[in-house]
Amino acid sequence: MNGAWIDVDLDAVRSNYRSVLGLLHPGARVMAVVKADAYGLGAVEVARTLQGEGCSAFAVTTVVEGLLLREHGIKGVILVLGPADRNELPQALTGRLHLTLSSIAQLEALQDVAEQMEVKAEVHLKLETGMGRTGFSPEELPELARCLQDAHFIKVEGTYTHLARAGQRDQAYTKNQYDQFIADVNVLAKAGIEPRWQHVCNSAGFLDYPEWHLDFVRVGTLLIGHLPGLGFRGRLTLTDPWAARCRIISLRKVPQGTHVGYQSVYRTRRETQLAVIPLGYADGFGVEPRLIPQGLVDLLKIFIKNTALWLGFSLGQDKLTLNGYVVRVAGKIGMQLTVLDVGLQACRLGDVVEVPLRRASANPRLPRRYWSEGRILSERCMKEGFLLLSPEYPTSAE
Repeated sequence: MNGAWIDVDLDAVRSNYRSVLGLLHPGARVMAVVKADAYGLGAVEVARTLQGEGCSAFAVTTVVEGLLLREHGIKGVILVLGPADRNELPQALTGRLHLTLSSIAQLEALQDVAEQMEVKAEVHLKLETGMGRTGFSPEELPELARCLQDAHFIKVEGTYTHLARAGQRDQAYTKNQYDQFIADVNVLAKAGIEPRWQHVCNSAGFLDYPEWHLDFVRVGTLLIGHLPGLGFRGRLTLTDPWAARCRIISLRKVPQGTHVGYQSVYRTRRETQLAVIPLGYADGFGVEPRLIPQGLVDLLKIFIKNTALWLGFSLGQDKLTLNGYVVRVAGKIGMQLTVLDVGLQACRLGDVVEVPLRRASANPRLPRRYWSEGRILSERCMKEGFLLLSPEYPTSAE
């Protein structure tokens, strides 16, 4: 085992999926969103686990993600949510991926490629109702309908939209989006475009609007053990399947006043032990997304948290733990090596530190170990490198 790795509890993924099923409106199905490598957990193993639970529909962002699932035995519907490049279309059609259409140009390119290959392209129409990203606006629907009537190599299987503020529980905005979606669907139906599937709800919409579950709910955040926001606490019992861990590779006792790291920004306040772990910002440790505060209170929380970090204190759940104790970074996080101030508690080389590593930020080269029923089922490793990553799915632990 390398000095740093990620443990993924597949039993927790199963438990979260079953919890979602318990709230699913009759007649609806779960479309498991496993984009971005299943939020860092590993798309192949997560999808395999969910397929074993009966899940028959998955969503990804790119064609490459969809083809990876097909190559490793994932069946059923695999919907590519993002726009596909023309050069990717032949492989996407060969892999029987469902593609999203969100512009007339995409429709024309897909019709052309599908006709050359003499295959039917299965698509879902993305309707723009307030996300402001991709999709057909209400003004484009008449032209869309005309183009589809002449596109004999395109089969429209679904229609969907994406809720922008469901996570913030902005009911008025979200209701307007849903009403616009239904109005758009009716416009298409009058023009003879009537897909068999409709889907609107993301994880937040799934929890707040059971009457909108329709044919599919696109759930991702809930499956990885996270609620879409603090306002959803108590709505669903979830288990976190993710744990990032590493081993101490250097340990030494130092006196009070020892300077640590680049620019000597940290100085020990008393006699202590300094432990080095093989993890840094190249692995995603300490890398934070750029968050826009949701109001004055949220801004104040971010300010307090960052001020506490500057003073050497960690607030909330972003804490490193060693043998049950909270420890802190000594100075700056390095690229691949980071120093911790672990105090004088009993520890030794090789002891395991649990690290608060964001799933989507975690470097894919960190090995993933997949656990079920208390044992490791497989390990995913990727070879070192910055240009080409060589995936090895899976390395059996048996």
